[in-house]
Amino acid sequence: MPATHYAITEICVVLAAVYAAYKLFPQSHRLAAFGAVVMGAVAALGSWRFASGQFEALEAVHLNAAMQGGLVSMMFIGADIILKAPAHKYKRAALISLMLVSLLVSSYALKAVPLLSLIWLLLATMSVAIYAQSPRFKAVCAMSLMLVGLLLVRKSPYLDPAVSFHLYHLIIAAWLCFLPFCLAAISRKTPA
Repeated sequence: MPATHYAITEICVVLAAVYAAYKLFPQSHRLAAFGAVVMGAVAALGSWRFASGQFEALEAVHLNAAMQGGLVSMMFIGADIILKAPAHKYKRAALISLMLVSLLVSSYALKAVPLLSLIWLLLATMSVAIYAQSPRFKAVCAMSLMLVGLLLVRKSPYLDPAVSFHLYHLIIAAWLCFLPFCLAAISRKTPA
């Protein structure tokens, strides 16, 4: 059973999610704020799992919540960013269709959830790269932080499992703190 120190970085994610939602909601980024709240709720479950000593009892619930919650978070954050981009004729219909397909595929093929989350994250990062105004480079770097965490740090074979766990969660927390800045870079260029 892992030590209770695993709860510490989960709590960092909870606090970062609260901060992100607090900053995003008043700026009319309600979808992204909801995505941040979902991430925070999953992290709160994880911190309770580790801190309470119910590691085995809550393992399946937490792992399933982390996978599905991660996808839902990425979908809502990605949707908010994409909707702030300049309007295209069929953008909303395509976005809703992609969300429905993601949910349908994830409900039948749990192994596809990390790939779907990655796709949504890539869409959000590319939208920031294309549509963010100055400081575009900083906004793209901030959005890319989650890609680095997801692809290089999460369960890295080159890092000790505890180091990988804590570093990945600190990256998530930092990314959530930078998220309002990223969406503001989009909003300055295009009206919400």
